[in-house]
Amino acid sequence: MLLIGIVLTIMVAAVAVYMVNDYYNGLRVTMEQVVAPLQGFSQPPKGEPPEEKPGRDGFAREKNILTVFYSLESGDYSVLSPNNSYTEVELRGLLSAIVSQKEDFGTLRQSGVIYYRSGNAPCRIAIASTDYITRSVGNLALVLLAIWLGAMLLFFAVSVKLSALAARPMEEAMRREKQFIADASHDLKTPLSVILANNSILLENPETPVGSVCRWVDSTQEAAKRMQQLISQMLTLADVERPDTALSMHPVDLAAIATKAALEMESLAYEKHVTLEAALPEECTLRSNADYLQRIVSSLLENALKYEPADGRVRLTLTQEKRRVRLSVQNFSSTIPAEDLPHVFDRFYRGDKSRKNEYGSFGLGLAITKEMTEKLGGEISVSSSAEDGTVFQVALRL
Repeated sequence: MLLIGIVLTIMVAAVAVYMVNDYYNGLRVTMEQVVAPLQGFSQPPKGEPPEEKPGRDGFAREKNILTVFYSLESGDYSVLSPNNSYTEVELRGLLSAIVSQKEDFGTLRQSGVIYYRSGNAPCRIAIASTDYITRSVGNLALVLLAIWLGAMLLFFAVSVKLSALAARPMEEAMRREKQFIADASHDLKTPLSVILANNSILLENPETPVGSVCRWVDSTQEAAKRMQQLISQMLTLADVERPDTALSMHPVDLAAIATKAALEMESLAYEKHVTLEAALPEECTLRSNADYLQRIVSSLLENALKYEPADGRVRLTLTQEKRRVRLSVQNFSSTIPAEDLPHVFDRFYRGDKSRKNEYGSFGLGLAITKEMTEKLGGEISVSSSAEDGTVFQVALRL
């Protein structure tokens, strides 16, 4: 706002200087037109005063400009327009001061007049009060001040709005960072507590045979594995999010990758009594990264099977369009609440606010999947309804 204020002030000052100069130039043109009919006269014309031609600013009126025919040798003068402003003594002193000036057009500040002088013997002089310019400049100053204030208020309102828009991503990033730290701390705290508690029990019974404390050792092992899994996912997410991560892109058959991922998930589907269907073409080749595609398909299938209830159904579909390939994973019997849909790809997000974690998830799988998809130049979306269940779609360019 300080920079904008300085720029506006300079602009307004430049306009003011230009307008003041324009007022003076306009007044000079008017005065020239006033004394123009007197050219060629060696004596003041008799009869009615010559008709004054209004200038471009409309200043040339009898009550505003005093026209005087002045003889320098004799000191005689003739007033050719009504004079209600000066006495004879004042007018003689004013004329004497005017003829002594070097410039034909100027201002006598001590007398408060603006003059224009033409010719030498005799002089034809037009005199106007500086009040006109003062009033005009004052009105101009008020108008420019109003414009300056209005512009500053407008820029202030716009800057506040733009600042809010610019700060929103930073505020969101800070909020997500705080949430990330809190969620990671929470998920690491539980296995650490288990490990410390188990070690405390073992230390209190150093003479106990190993066979009788196997359950504590197994519990410690499970907690350590869980910590290792969480840290591994966090490192994977950090690696995927790095902007300088280079990917080797080669022609790959996405249909073959999807078929392999579906076969690997058959055992998990069998354990949960869920039917896994696959509608895949014989071949679907695109230029991409095979490792990322494998992890994307496996993550979506694992997520669908994890939340599909027993006797449910999960379908993997791959369709090829003119310029895109669409991979869909649909579980028919589970839905996501509408308030959770915008956050399913957020790190550590879980619909269960109590974070009981009955599915053994850290809330990082879909975040990693989204980052990998975008790294490949694709898009991922999710929709959920009671009729169609939950559908995850990945769109990749051919």
